[in-house]
Amino acid sequence: MYRVARPSLFSFLFASNSSAFVKRPSGKPVSTTLPIFRLSQVWSALSLSLLSVPSFAQSEPNNELERYTVTAIRPYYDETLSRIFPQYEFDKRSLVSPLHTNDVLLQSPSVSLNGQGGQIQSISIRGYSRWRIQTLLDGVPIVSDRRAGSSIGFVPPDFIASASVLPGAASTYLGSGAIGGAVNLHIESAQRPYLMVGYSSNQQLKAVSYAGTSATAASVNSTDSSGITDWNISYRSADNGEDANGNPLLDQFEQTGLFLRHRPEDRIIKEAWTLYSDNNDIGKSSSDFPESRITTYPKNTHWLGKIAFESHLFTGNVWWHKSRLDTSVLRPESRINDSENEAFDYGFNINKDTHLKDWDLNWQWQVSGREGVVADEREFTLTPAESASPNVTTASEITNAFASELAYEVRTLDASEINAAAVVDASHQWERLSLALGVRVDWQHQSDDSIASTPQSSDAQSNTNVSGYLGANYRLSPYWAAGVYVSSAFRNPSLTERFYAGETPRGTVLGSAQLETEQALNVQANIAYSGEQLQGSLEFFSQQIDNYIERITVEEDVLQYANLDSATIDGASYQLSWQSSDSLLDARLSGMWISGEDNSGNSIADIPANSQRLDLGVQWQAMRLFAVFAYRASKTDIAEGERALDEVFTLDMGVDWQLNERVQLQASWSNVTNQQYYTSADDKAAFAQGESVQLAITYLL
Repeated sequence: MYRVARPSLFSFLFASNSSAFVKRPSGKPVSTTLPIFRLSQVWSALSLSLLSVPSFAQSEPNNELERYTVTAIRPYYDETLSRIFPQYEFDKRSLVSPLHTNDVLLQSPSVSLNGQGGQIQSISIRGYSRWRIQTLLDGVPIVSDRRAGSSIGFVPPDFIASASVLPGAASTYLGSGAIGGAVNLHIESAQRPYLMVGYSSNQQLKAVSYAGTSATAASVNSTDSSGITDWNISYRSADNGEDANGNPLLDQFEQTGLFLRHRPEDRIIKEAWTLYSDNNDIGKSSSDFPESRITTYPKNTHWLGKIAFESHLFTGNVWWHKSRLDTSVLRPESRINDSENEAFDYGFNINKDTHLKDWDLNWQWQVSGREGVVADEREFTLTPAESASPNVTTASEITNAFASELAYEVRTLDASEINAAAVVDASHQWERLSLALGVRVDWQHQSDDSIASTPQSSDAQSNTNVSGYLGANYRLSPYWAAGVYVSSAFRNPSLTERFYAGETPRGTVLGSAQLETEQALNVQANIAYSGEQLQGSLEFFSQQIDNYIERITVEEDVLQYANLDSATIDGASYQLSWQSSDSLLDARLSGMWISGEDNSGNSIADIPANSQRLDLGVQWQAMRLFAVFAYRASKTDIAEGERALDEVFTLDMGVDWQLNERVQLQASWSNVTNQQYYTSADDKAAFAQGESVQLAITYLL
C-alpha cells in the first residue's frame, strides 16, 4: 500500500515525515511505517494527533473511500533525530481557504508573527527571527536580504499540504541560517484533479486554483514507466483590509503561482519540481500608513526548484532559487526611495547511510552559494504639482499630486558567497535508552563584488565553524518518556549585515565587514506521554547567544550593524492532544512562556508575548466543525523599537462539509469578537484585521 522513497538533503527531519498514513473505515489514521525502535510508538502517536490525510478523504462517508498509493520522502537524518525528542507536523485541517501560508505555521506554539504585517509578514521561533531561523520549501532554503528575514508569503497556500517546525538550534544539519530553528513547508501532491474557488470578506480577497495529476487508477496499475506528473495553478488578489475599528490597512496584493512536479519510475532521478510565483502591488501593513510612510512592494518574483537523485552508492539533491523584490517607500510631501533586490541561490548535496557495529552512521556533503546578490536604490524628491489636491491619501494619489525628480541612483549592495560543509551523525538504541549525536564542519567565503576584491582583501571574509549536538531519550514506562538535547549553533553575518549601505524605511543603515559570527548553545529537556486517546509533551529550553548582532544608532536616522555581548532566551512550551475513541471529537491544547534579555539585563527584541491556544473539532457525519480559541498575554518588557502589548483573546470558527463525493464546501469566521490588537510588538506594526468571513468550494474533477 505504500513505498518509501530515498531521502533528500533539504527535505526535513521530522518523524511524522517518515510515516505513511492510510484512511481506514474506522476513520482513524494508521501508521504503515516499519518500527525504528521501541519508542517510535510514543513519537508516532504524538505526530498522529496532529496529522490528517487530505480533507476530501476525511469527510467522505466510509463507503466512498478511495485508496491511494502514498509516497513518503524522508531525509536520512530524520531517523536519527526522531530517537531523542518528539517532532510535530501541522496541516490545514482546522483552516479554511483562502488563508495566509503563515496560518499553517501559527498552529505551533513555538511560532509567532514578527515585524510588520501584510502579505510578506515574517515569523519568529522561540523568540528567534529574521536571519536566525531557516525557512525551507520542500527542503529548498528560502534566503532573503530583508532584515525582517525570509517570508513564505510568496507561496500560494493552496500549494501547501502541511508544515514541520523544528524549534531550537539546528545548525548541524541546516547551517548558519538555523541558529534559532527552522520550518519546512511540504508541497501538496494532488490525488485527483480539482478546482477550488475562495473568497474572504475583509480584504475582498478572491482566490482560484486548479490542481491536476497524470496519475489514474489505470496508469498506476499499468506497465507505463514514464512516471507521474502533477501540477497546481493559483491566482489570488486582495484589496486593502480593515482593522476592528474600520480603519484601512495597507495589505493589498496580487499573486499568481505555478507548480509542476514529475516523478519518474525506475530512474536515477527520483523527483524534479519547479515553482514560479509572481506577486504585484503588495502593501506593507504598518502603523506609519498613511501619514509618515507608505511602503509597497511593486514586484516580488520567485523561481525555484529541486531535483532529487539516487544511485546504489548515495542519494542527493540539486536546488536553485532566483528571486527579485522591488520596494518603494513614499514619504508624503518629501521623497520616494525605490530599491530593487535580486539574488540567485543554489546548492547540491550527496549523502549516505551505513553501519558500524550496532551504531547507525550517516554522512553528507553540502555545497551552496549565492551569486548576483544586488540591491539598487533610487531617490526622488517631491514638489507639489499645480493640480495637487489637499486631501490626497493613497500612494498613487500622492505620487500624481507631486512632481518627482531623481536625486540620486546608487548600488547599495553587490556581493556573493560560497559555502561548503560536511556532516556526520550516529545513533544507537538500547532496550530503554536512545542516543544520537552529530557534528558539522562548515566553511564560508563572502565577498563584496562592488569593488576589486581578492580573497586576501579586507572586503572578503572567510569563516570556519564547527557545531554539534548530543541527545538522549529514556523510556520511563510504556506511556512515559523523557529526553534531553544539547546543541551548539552559529550564524555568520549576512551579506546585508556585512556590506549593505543605503536607505531603509527606518533610515540610513550601514553594514560592517568586521562583524563576528554569532555563537549559540541550546539546551532543552522534554517529557512526553502517549496513551490510547491522549498524547502530549512538555519542553523546557534555554539558549544563549554570544556576539549577538543588532542595529544600533550611531547618529540621528543612521543605524549600523554591530556585535553586542550576549543574550539569553528561556522558556517552556507544551502540546496536548486528545481524540475520542469513536474519532468524533478531538482537541489540542498548546502554549508557550518565554523571556529574553542581554547580559546587562535589558530585554532583547522579537521576544513574543506568552500565548495559549485551544483547537476543538467535531466530526458529524460528512461535516467537521472546528473552533480555535487563542489567548495572547500582555507584554511590557520591551526592547528598543518595540511597543507594549495588551492581552487579547480571539475566537475563530468554521465548518468543512463534504456535500458529496465531488463537492466540498468550507466556511469560517475569523476574529469573531472583532478584537483590536497589534500583530506584534514591533513599534511599526499595524493592527490585525477585524472580523472576516471566508468561503471556499472545491470540486473534484
